[in-house]
Amino acid sequence: MIIRNQRPNAFTLTEILIALGIFAMAVTGLLGLFSYSHRTDREGMDETRAAVIAGSIMDSLSTSSSNSLLAMATGITNGIPRLEFLDPKPTTNRSVAYNASCEPLCPLPEEGAGRPIPNPEASAVATLRLSLKSQLPCLTVAEVEISSPASAPAEGRTVRRFIRLIPVPPHG
Repeated sequence: MIIRNQRPNAFTLTEILIALGIFAMAVTGLLGLFSYSHRTDREGMDETRAAVIAGSIMDSLSTSSSNSLLAMATGITNGIPRLEFLDPKPTTNRSVAYNASCEPLCPLPEEGAGRPIPNPEASAVATLRLSLKSQLPCLTVAEVEISSPASAPAEGRTVRRFIRLIPVPPHG
């Protein structure tokens, strides 16, 4: 009778170490995808928030036939927007802090808009620039710049710009 040296049905230490190395590389790659997914989701939310804020500002910028002033919401009191009326003819800059729900919180001084906003509710800063171009005498250029996060200095914010032309009555 011949006795053969049979190998037991088990894994060697080398096989286990190779399997663990492959598993560790796969897990490391998946963890990298989670952080990328989270960053992409946050950027998408910021982009949507900026578009909603800019859209609400642009929608409010319509001249009335009586005074030809433009209205901009600078806050909310008892659920009603506080409006500031702006003359569309001279160059104008106005900045307002907005919360995460895209509601205006408070107006900001021109020199304070670039500084970090200490209000914990503030998530973005909207700056409206109105300018009358000599080439377009009956149109005002409205540029809305949304920068976030509001708690960062101006250099550390992500800026999104939206532009619209608004008809204004001729000088009369």
